[in-house]
Amino acid sequence: MKLSRVLLATIFLSCILSDSAIASNDNSNQVRDIFGTVVDRTIIAGIMIGDNETTGESEDCDWAESAVRDSGRGQTFGNEVEKTIDSISFRLYDRKCSGQNTSYHWIATVGPETIARSAASIAYDLIPAPFGDFAPPARQGLINIGTWFWVSAFVWQPKSVTAWVPSPIGPIVVTTTATPYKLIFDPGDGVFGSGKKTCTGPGLKWNSVIGDNVPSPCMYTYRHSSAIKPNGLFAASTSIVWRITWRTNQGVSGVMPDVTTSSSHQMRIREFQALVTS
Repeated sequence: MKLSRVLLATIFLSCILSDSAIASNDNSNQVRDIFGTVVDRTIIAGIMIGDNETTGESEDCDWAESAVRDSGRGQTFGNEVEKTIDSISFRLYDRKCSGQNTSYHWIATVGPETIARSAASIAYDLIPAPFGDFAPPARQGLINIGTWFWVSAFVWQPKSVTAWVPSPIGPIVVTTTATPYKLIFDPGDGVFGSGKKTCTGPGLKWNSVIGDNVPSPCMYTYRHSSAIKPNGLFAASTSIVWRITWRTNQGVSGVMPDVTTSSSHQMRIREFQALVTS
């Protein structure tokens, strides 16, 4: 079972051994799980991030909720069969597989929404800043000339993260995806302009072959020079709105609130002066 990261929110116990996860020699960010952390034949299992290679529970294994034990008989757990760690509830289970001794598993009792939120917290970190491009360039704009704006196709890509928890019926896997669907340009000219411009895609990248007279679906026309500002610049911004969705390996799906990422731009817009002679 490969893990890319283990959520800090699910650091399982303060007594977890330092060798519970083995880092890959070729990439310190890759972690290989050894099916939770083993402490005295107990397996601690919480929400984990990364692809799960397990296809399901073996037919030769039986699971059962653990009963209260007498700690005086040498059992590790005593009368503890439920616990809460970092606001996540765990339940102790016995697993008996053919030809093996019984093993004990602390399993997180969380729903798919909680797993999805854990994956989303990582997905947010993967969303890149929407640095915008302009034609004419940001410091060479002109009034009454349409300014094209767009973002790189590399930025305009879905970002997905998978989280999972083991369970007696097999792993519950949830994939959370952030998908860009709206590009917004705030020109920064306030009452002198027509407001924000919204596009439903990344915009078209301008090149010299297109020429200067072709319109773009992502274009804004300034009607006033930025000389009205003390620094001679309009404080503009480019934003991408991301739709956040999740889906489980059991066919359950859901939607989370949108996320917006933005970057700032300083736009110098000049007024073109023409000389007319008779």
